Amino acid sequence: MRLAHGIAAVASALLAALPAHGHGPNPAAGVGFDPHPGAQLPMELPLVDDAGRAVTLGEALGTKPAVLVLGYLACRDLCPTTLAGATHALRASGLDPGRDYRALFVSIDPRESVAELRKEKAERIGARARGAWTFLRGEAPAIARLARGVGFRYRYEPARDAFAHAAGFVVLTPAGTVSSYFPGVSFDGGALATALRDAGAGAEGPAASPLLLLCYHFDPRTGRYTLAILDLLRAAIAVFFAGIALWAWRQHRRKRAAREGGA
Repeated sequence: MRLAHGIAAVASALLAALPAHGHGPNPAAGVGFDPHPGAQLPMELPLVDDAGRAVTLGEALGTKPAVLVLGYLACRDLCPTTLAGATHALRASGLDPGRDYRALFVSIDPRESVAELRKEKAERIGARARGAWTFLRGEAPAIARLARGVGFRYRYEPARDAFAHAAGFVVLTPAGTVSSYFPGVSFDGGALATALRDAGAGAEGPAASPLLLLCYHFDPRTGRYTLAILDLLRAAIAVFFAGIALWAWRQHRRKRAAREGGA
């Protein structure tokens, strides 16, 4: 049992290293990114693009595999970091914008205007890739339907006039089905290139990591999470090390039983 006790000691040390604070609202309530591989998105969904044109989701996708990023432009926390990570990975992929892929940013805030979409697209997307990107807005029911389709759960907080949501993006096939997920804010260009090629062939990629990053609780100025998210990290560490301790205890029991059986 020495190993199990040692693991427990390490877990306790790690948990103690995380700052403690009083109880508060559950930061993950109503927020998540639930993989729906193979789900068919509503291609007839009405949206408006950054040129002010009324388009459907199918028209915005065109005939290429696509990256779909959900977020909102007024966010100054994790959303800009996620979008920057996606554009960086696309540059590193070696794929040709427009020829090999399309990219969509859809605002989850129905109040954001076409002028804002156009301005932010010009500022956030490099000139070479800008033609492959479309920034879109829609009415609340349409955006909610799209978000449900890809498993993107978010909540609006009136007191902060802000949205809490998960970070990451989805890769879609040309037919508008969900191919793969890229959670987080930093992405590998080679993996994204493979995912887009697979999506172009109508295939599904590997399962996504269960890592959940919450936009509401990330401070881009410091690159750190606020105390609320540390509660979740503390719980995750505790569960992880409890599982290891249980495994070590079972291994010890098996070895002891084997020794006693051989005596």
